[in-house]
Amino acid sequence: MERIVLGYDGSPAAVSALNWTAARSARGMTKVDVVLVASPSTKDRTPGVERLAEAEAALRERIPGLEVELHRLDGEVTASLAEAAQGADLVVIGIHTGHPIRAAANGWTPLRLSLRVQTPVCIVPAGWTEGGDPVTVGIADDDSSDAALDFGIGEASTTGTGLRLVHSWLMPSPTFDYGTALTVDPAVVIDGHRRILDDTAREVARRRPTLSVTKELIRDSRSAALLRFASRSSLLLIGTHRRGVLAGTLLGSVAQEVLWRADCPVCVVPPVRAGRIERDLTPSAASADGPGSGSQQAL
Repeated sequence: MERIVLGYDGSPAAVSALNWTAARSARGMTKVDVVLVASPSTKDRTPGVERLAEAEAALRERIPGLEVELHRLDGEVTASLAEAAQGADLVVIGIHTGHPIRAAANGWTPLRLSLRVQTPVCIVPAGWTEGGDPVTVGIADDDSSDAALDFGIGEASTTGTGLRLVHSWLMPSPTFDYGTALTVDPAVVIDGHRRILDDTAREVARRRPTLSVTKELIRDSRSAALLRFASRSSLLLIGTHRRGVLAGTLLGSVAQEVLWRADCPVCVVPPVRAGRIERDLTPSAASADGPGSGSQQAL
């Protein structure tokens, strides 16, 4: 049985996250923990209890017999959700896209949560509607996207929507040796990145021979390449190097740039050690295969 933790506060984004969770839960055996986080100073618990009851009613109306458990947590939002997510298979929250400044004022909850928990975090934009577009996975040139690929293969196989693999590249800056600029042959660079994409597609075909797979090699930044396909994706999957929010701002985290602009659900998948696909950009290379504090009331 899959256990989903749904962060819910009654906002339009949270309603979209609930609808996405309901659509996923309809596929099979699922338990949904609906979590509402309130400030410890909140004295009137009635609004929170009512929102949780509304969420439960909406889920059960969509999927009669669905196992639903309600939780009202007191504390900081990210820490409380991370604590509730221990042992879960998936965490789902909503997001109001286009408002990174507002999100920063609220503590960058989606990014902080995706960096804190050990399970995939799906962030659903307000206004999401279900569609039949492919699942899109951003393929990195290291192993940071391997877990996202695994997740994407499972999603595409279950939904039958197909899998889109997106890999981007940019020409490296010239290096200098004793005042002489050392440049790289563009054909060599392109060939290396094309092999990354081809190797990944072959691995997918080996694991799921009947799965429909398309490949997209884009000359652009990783975030810009992924955003090209956001409006044509049922789900956008990205891996992470586990950089913090500040580090992501300074170093160009893909999640940092994609979350606030994608108009489809984005799932940030943490790295795993197993199932890595080795990648090398050299022309001759052969391819190979903490929890926060807070009190809790269960309702």
